[in-house]
Amino acid sequence: MLAGRAGGSIVASVLVGHDGHRGWVYYVAVDPDHQHSGYGRLIMDSAEDWLRGCGIEKLQLMVRPDNSQVQAFYRSLGYFEQQRIIYAKWLDGRESTP
Repeated sequence: MLAGRAGGSIVASVLVGHDGHRGWVYYVAVDPDHQHSGYGRLIMDSAEDWLRGCGIEKLQLMVRPDNSQVQAFYRSLGYFEQQRIIYAKWLDGRESTP
């Protein structure tokens, strides 16, 4: 987990990891009072730099299809969409959700 600070407060965070082959960003958050100030870009730059330092060449992340604002954000950072099928299973036995 990486955190971005401004004025002594945490304003952005990212949970990033890798499996030895691909890097994954799991969660990105920017404090609502600091959104549209460049902190999202900075925290993603930090995640990319951390992965490069680990020798990882590709970063992947998932975005819900209806989240157009976040899709536009990642496109602005140079990310592109890849078509994949995602399989999931609830380990507690509950029914699947979209």
